[in-house]
Amino acid sequence: MEALVWFRSDLRLEDNPALRNAFENSEKVHAIFIFSKKQLEKHNEANVKIDFIIKNLIQLEKKLTELNVPLTVIKSDGFYSDASLIGEFIDKKNIDKIFWNNQFGEDEAIRDRQVISHLESKNINVNIFNDQMVYEPGFLKTGQGLPYSVFTPFKRKWIENFEMDFLDIEYQYQSRKNLNYLSNLKDFDFNFETTHQVNMNLWPAGEDEAEARLLKFLDEKAIKYSKNRNDPIVDGTSRISPYLASGVISSKKCILEALKINNFEFSSGHIGVTKWIDEIVWREFYKNIMFSFPKVSRGQPFQDYSKKIEWRYSEEEFTAWKEGMTGFPIVDAAMRQLHHEGWMHNRLRMVVAMFFTKNMLHDWRLGEAYFMQNLIDGDFASNNGGWQWSSSTGTDAAPYFRIFNPITQSTNFDKEGLFIKKYVPELKDLDKSIIHNPPKEHRKYCNYPEPILDLKESRLRAIEAFKIAKS
Repeated sequence: MEALVWFRSDLRLEDNPALRNAFENSEKVHAIFIFSKKQLEKHNEANVKIDFIIKNLIQLEKKLTELNVPLTVIKSDGFYSDASLIGEFIDKKNIDKIFWNNQFGEDEAIRDRQVISHLESKNINVNIFNDQMVYEPGFLKTGQGLPYSVFTPFKRKWIENFEMDFLDIEYQYQSRKNLNYLSNLKDFDFNFETTHQVNMNLWPAGEDEAEARLLKFLDEKAIKYSKNRNDPIVDGTSRISPYLASGVISSKKCILEALKINNFEFSSGHIGVTKWIDEIVWREFYKNIMFSFPKVSRGQPFQDYSKKIEWRYSEEEFTAWKEGMTGFPIVDAAMRQLHHEGWMHNRLRMVVAMFFTKNMLHDWRLGEAYFMQNLIDGDFASNNGGWQWSSSTGTDAAPYFRIFNPITQSTNFDKEGLFIKKYVPELKDLDKSIIHNPPKEHRKYCNYPEPILDLKESRLRAIEAFKIAKS
């Protein structure tokens, strides 16, 4: 009996239910990864994220080779051709069963139905598992049997239903019987050209690196996470989101290791640890939203009334925002961090998204797409959820009249202006008393632009636009 494991957003061995079950049920195991540059671009996957995926495939292939599992990368024109490509591979290798872990999204669901139909017509046994979520998508429901659309009651239900058996993820892989071919990774042409400017040393590839990063965070920073997580210059976050987004580490692994240092408590113990676990649960919440409300996968707002918002558009302002030249130092520093690291501090994601959708009154979908095109940790569900929260169009969203003042956010969370000085070096000589909103003469001296808008006027404009849409 020979099995095929189809790797997707799960580039690891540990806590990989599809791989584990293939090993438990088969003496010989094959592995494939389908690479489609067209599909990645269609989904706005960032150049830096594709780079990261390729580097992690290399690390994955090394581990699989040690277990006598060759990894074959298959080139595809897009999801619509995946069924026939997998069918051809299965025919060629005389495989009788396939294992994979679920992905979430409308396009992915359609593709998987096509693959299942095609393989079942060939009498291939199809085995599908959950990987990115603790619970089946849509499993947690309100007392009325409806999907949750507010995080706090979702989290409460998540904890109520939780069993420690969910975290039984330890498994010792034993080498399978040898197959008569090798991985093709070294010879595969990804046709990939680096266009990003991120230093990839910031993001070492491989699940061993991901685990080391997780354990270092839990050992050194988690206790103070609640206090430090909002200060962008303090390295107080885990920075494992790229590894989660590409499945190089699992959410269950993160939860298990966090609970170990918190006496296996979700709601008591170290507030920093419980707050960090909340962030993992938020990822699951947004995946549930995407599953239960497919419209969010179609570029639609969760709040239907917000379809009537009259978004404005200025190419000049949009360009200034993208380039980190809005004249608001904290916004510009955040956007420049995005370009330098392929990543942005979570507090600043909210600040720049709210500035974009409220002060600039630009359509959230433009900002959402731009983030996906530049984030190494781009995850559609979380990115969409965050943008819709900030723009007050989404589930559990900020009230439309709640609009962050970027200058206040800057003085509150970058008190000394150190983050600004790091990413907006033209302002590095300014005192902390003026760096958050430099006077005109200092801007001119530093060759730093004037603000692209008036905060008070733009705030009133946004509130009026939302009021009209709601009426």
